[in-house]
Amino acid sequence: MAKIVIENASVSYFLRKRGDVAKSTERGAVGAEVIIGQRYLEIAALKNISLRLNDGDRVGLIGVNGSGKSTLLKLCAGALGVQSGRVTVEGRVSPQFALGSGLKPKLSGRQNTELKCLYMGVPQSSVGRHVEDVKALSGLGGYFELPVHSYSAGMRSRLVMSLLRLVRGEILIMDEWINAVDPSLSAAVGGLQTQLIEKAKILLLASHSQRVLEEWVDRLIWLDHAEIRADGSLQKVHLEYRKWLKTRSAYGPVKQPT
Repeated sequence: MAKIVIENASVSYFLRKRGDVAKSTERGAVGAEVIIGQRYLEIAALKNISLRLNDGDRVGLIGVNGSGKSTLLKLCAGALGVQSGRVTVEGRVSPQFALGSGLKPKLSGRQNTELKCLYMGVPQSSVGRHVEDVKALSGLGGYFELPVHSYSAGMRSRLVMSLLRLVRGEILIMDEWINAVDPSLSAAVGGLQTQLIEKAKILLLASHSQRVLEEWVDRLIWLDHAEIRADGSLQKVHLEYRKWLKTRSAYGPVKQPT
């Protein structure tokens, strides 16, 4: 059984004071509230958040940039602590924030994949098989044995996207959406994405794309200035969000979801 329970949780980031402190507290159309302390500026990234996710939940997060989506994902993934409140997570979490993070340029594709296997909890006895799966999916051939710093951008992308093969976990947390740059890899990676989502007991996904949300989630949480503004069905909350976006013309143009 997997679950995430968040009770009245607040998260802040702290920055040392510098520059024009008064101007830094001006409230804008995006971003969290900035609070002046004696020596530091406190950025209130999440304020009094309460929610519960259970087995079978497919939940999306929406909100303009700086509304707290990524912070909430990191909180659920255990990457951040709270200043107040409580977070309870049961089940193995698989956070997919930056799949290519941690790659060592001086190591080969094979060596990097072996390290990723260990990091993602692949049993030692299965590492060799998983490495060969990644090699075959990437299509890198002999380049898989060469240092990553010798790769072109496209080749690095192939390796990174092929590492989806290693993802394991009951709770899948995704910031935005992982898309293959190389069209020849898109079908295979798309299939892996589908398998990951269908196998996960809980999905928590942040995306600006209405198409992605409609495909994968049925519940939507709208974050606004570090607080939950709405939590309900995908259709109801997304309609409210789009209507709200249209009223914000005073702040300048806002990119509409696609």
